[in-house]
Amino acid sequence: MRIAITLSIALFAIAPAKSVIQIFDSPTGDIAGLGWEDGTLWALDAFTKEVFNIDPGSGNVLDSFTSTIIPAGYEATGLAVENGVVYVGAWNNSTNGYIFKYDYSGTYLGGVNMCGG
Repeated sequence: MRIAITLSIALFAIAPAKSVIQIFDSPTGDIAGLGWEDGTLWALDAFTKEVFNIDPGSGNVLDSFTSTIIPAGYEATGLAVENGVVYVGAWNNSTNGYIFKYDYSGTYLGGVNMCGG
C-alpha cells in the first residue's frame, strides 16, 4: 500500500491539473527513488538495486536493469533521470556515497565517489 501511495503522490505532482491521473502497484516493495523523463516513470528498488522503466498509463514495466556496479554493503538510495541518463545514488549508511550513471538500457557510463555521504 505504501508503494501505491508513493507512486500516486509522484503522479499527482506531475499532473498539470494537480489531480491523480493513475494509480497502480509498484513493481517491487522497496522503492527508493522515482524519476520522470520523456513521458516515462522510472523507479529504483533499494535492496535489489533494480531500476524499472514504467509506463505511467498502465503501470506496466517496459524495461529494467540491475545496478550491479554498486559495491557490496551499499544500499541504493535515490534516482534521477535527465537527458537520457539514469543516475543511481548509493550509500553505505555511514560516511561514503556514490552516484552511478547509466543509459536507458542499463549500460554503465561512469560514477563519482561522493565522500562524506
